Amino acid sequence: MDDKIVATFCLCDDLLKAMHHQEDSQCQMNDAEIITTALIAALFFRGNHESARAMLKQYGYIPQMLSKSRFSRRLHHIKDIFIILFNFLAQIWKNTQYRGYLCD
Repeated sequence: MDDKIVATFCLCDDLLKAMHHQEDSQCQMNDAEIITTALIAALFFRGNHESARAMLKQYGYIPQMLSKSRFSRRLHHIKDIFIILFNFLAQIWKNTQYRGYLCD
């Protein structure tokens, strides 16, 4: 689980950097941490954001975790980034599967 959490954060952070994504300097949590929390909720907690928030804060992955309501507002604010992320991952998956098919 540890490796998946770190890899998820790195992927999200690198994607946002590649997009030249700008954030408010006063944010307690950056958008990569918001996206990571949502993805970890989907991967390990059946989509339960509250459980993911609690675990990531408790184990020190994201020490400045937002409250439930602030997290939800920030998550909805960046929903367009999720669409870009999923399109990016789908394209990689498609290319990987296609190359694997040609090699068989």
